[in-house]
Amino acid sequence: MRIWEIALFIANFTLILGSVLVTRKRGRSFYGYAWATAATAVLSLVQIIAEGYRWQMLPVYAASLVTGGLALLRRHTSRKAEARADTLPEKPRAAAKGLRRGIVAFLFLVYAGVSVALPTLLPVFSFAKPQGPYPVGTTTMMLEDPSREEPATADPADRRKLMIQIWYPAQAGTGTGPAPYIEHLPEILDGLRQAITLPPFLLGQLKYVHTDAMQNAEPSREQERYPVLLFSHGLTGFRNQNTFQVAELASRGYVVVGIDHTYDAAAVVFPDHTATLKLEHTSGFDAYVDKSRLWVQDAKFVLDQLQRLNDPSQKGMFSGRLDLNKVGMFGHSFGGATAAQMLLADGRVKAALNMDGTLYGKPVPEGGFGKPYLQMNAELSISRDVFDKSLDQAIQQSGRSREDYEQFWDESAKRRQRATASSEAYSVTFAHANHMSFTDFYLFSPLLHPKGAEPRQTQASINALTVAFFDRYVKGNPGPSIEEVAGRLPGVTMP
Repeated sequence: MRIWEIALFIANFTLILGSVLVTRKRGRSFYGYAWATAATAVLSLVQIIAEGYRWQMLPVYAASLVTGGLALLRRHTSRKAEARADTLPEKPRAAAKGLRRGIVAFLFLVYAGVSVALPTLLPVFSFAKPQGPYPVGTTTMMLEDPSREEPATADPADRRKLMIQIWYPAQAGTGTGPAPYIEHLPEILDGLRQAITLPPFLLGQLKYVHTDAMQNAEPSREQERYPVLLFSHGLTGFRNQNTFQVAELASRGYVVVGIDHTYDAAAVVFPDHTATLKLEHTSGFDAYVDKSRLWVQDAKFVLDQLQRLNDPSQKGMFSGRLDLNKVGMFGHSFGGATAAQMLLADGRVKAALNMDGTLYGKPVPEGGFGKPYLQMNAELSISRDVFDKSLDQAIQQSGRSREDYEQFWDESAKRRQRATASSEAYSVTFAHANHMSFTDFYLFSPLLHPKGAEPRQTQASINALTVAFFDRYVKGNPGPSIEEVAGRLPGVTMP
């Protein structure tokens, strides 16, 4: 709960307790509670203005109405009814009073529990503060590739368009204010509903989540140029889905470019239209060959455009500020597989990090990628026991054969093994984590994350390894080895 929400909760429930437990003369009681009710109503208005209304707070807002109703009830209690109660024998009168208080106490506890539970289980969360020395700035832009058709539409005149978001070391005190976590939230939530069948209204509070990044801030002048990292989301994801990670990297002196892969992201909002998710129900390595090629082309095109933005003659905010001799890439799920493919497809990418991504695309060479590569695995994603337990249900739902699943499992394991065959390739596993543990998703509600993989600790470990890896293999800085860093992190193991 936020500060004003907590203040409102305390004020309202202090008032409710007082109205239930404190005995006063009727006249004084009515006027006292009337004034208190008015005060909490004003406090509700202050909270809504200062922090914004959200439906999870409705029970707390309603507390003012409850106390007002109690005040009116006391005001209109009949003296004759009270006199009748006084004629009852002492024991029945005490029993009736005890029963009444018990009912009131039970209702109060239920009401208090609901009032706390809703805003706590669907919170307006905040991200951990980036630990690097630089303030963080962010900006977005649209890119269009005139050489490529858009394969997801029927119009051959449509060109491939992308939205990108750039996080970068910023000049302190510049920018137009804190950047929202997710731009165009309604469109993103509507797209996510297709992927995870989650009603958008449940996550409406995300509109109040802001980041530490300042919108359109000036790039930092502490260094002449900064190394570049590309980020690629998973299928049905979106460019902001790893804000915990991209903000940390920007604060450490990287320019991080998040790519929205159009029609494969939850939604991509362009200035003139919205490209909604076109969810494909396909499976197997062969089915994703073309998709992998498309995403690799997207990443290559973004690098081409960064070279153009870096041209000093462009006189833009990034002109001459990007060190394109120091480029890495990272991604989650299908985006992680794309980062790995870029090691094979583009010589500009010096190192890649794959977060729990099945290695779709071209088969991994026998000796690995021949470049620095870090593979992060969720324990529940690579567990054979988990696979076996879910296999019957998967077969029933998909209609695929057991042999298909077994072959896919074996090929996935073989590709992971090959990817880490070279001397500068690493594999780490996060205990108790699952596929979405590598994103912001489990910050949305404490009910979501798997037991034993607390989101903030997992994210801190991901960031520690990410920074160590790219510092060593993109920046070229000596420092603790990947093995040393992993060895200090709880729940992280290396084979």
